[in-house]
Amino acid sequence: MSLADKKITIYLLAGVATAPLFMEGLRQTMEARLQQDGWLVQSELLYPYGDWSRKLSGQLRELSHDLWRARTRPLRSIGGQHVAAAIQARSEDSLPLLIGHSGGGVAAVHAVQILADSMTAACGGGTGRQFGAAPCRPFPHRIVQIGSPKCPIPEWMRESVLYAGALNAKGKPSDLVTRLGSWSGWHRNERGNTTWSWKQFAPSTIVHLPVLGGHPDYFRESSPYLNKEGIPNMETTVQAIWEWFQSTLHT
Repeated sequence: MSLADKKITIYLLAGVATAPLFMEGLRQTMEARLQQDGWLVQSELLYPYGDWSRKLSGQLRELSHDLWRARTRPLRSIGGQHVAAAIQARSEDSLPLLIGHSGGGVAAVHAVQILADSMTAACGGGTGRQFGAAPCRPFPHRIVQIGSPKCPIPEWMRESVLYAGALNAKGKPSDLVTRLGSWSGWHRNERGNTTWSWKQFAPSTIVHLPVLGGHPDYFRESSPYLNKEGIPNMETTVQAIWEWFQSTLHT
């Protein structure tokens, strides 16, 4: 698709044991922002591991599988497969914007890898390629990970991924979930020496959001989740997403 078409589909991906409308406010706010900017917008709420009506233990097992066993083999990702199937079912010529909270951010990355791998297979490149292999042609997408565990981001995808975590009033991370997972890996420096880097597979853009509360509070819209200027967490989160999204349109 061409970005000049200004057609976009927002997929809001919840984490484990999430209330059915937990991301509804974010969906409506992002839709309004994009429509005001001239985009033709559609959106869908997805639950890669199920909502709070499903047993928590099963959801945690699936997320753990995706975070560790499927970290470099996204075709095996349980949440990623669910999200990829939902996107394929729409079969729309629009830019997919995947916004994942918590484990939903992991599923978002894996889903895009699965879709890109499927596209490369259609080009005759086969499936199950080495982790990090770029698709056979450009695969437009945007991914936002909010309060998510860290998972490896392939090099070809890193410019299109925003990672956001919460900071408290003292400037310290206040979301324990963002401490899970890893971006680390071996890196060969300019001298040809191999060293271990904790950001080897990190996304290009990492932001720290000064929001009140912690993991479940990025999308709060009322007191007590207002900063000293009276700005709610939701506005802080959406503004960070919006500024990053706008910047990606000019790169």
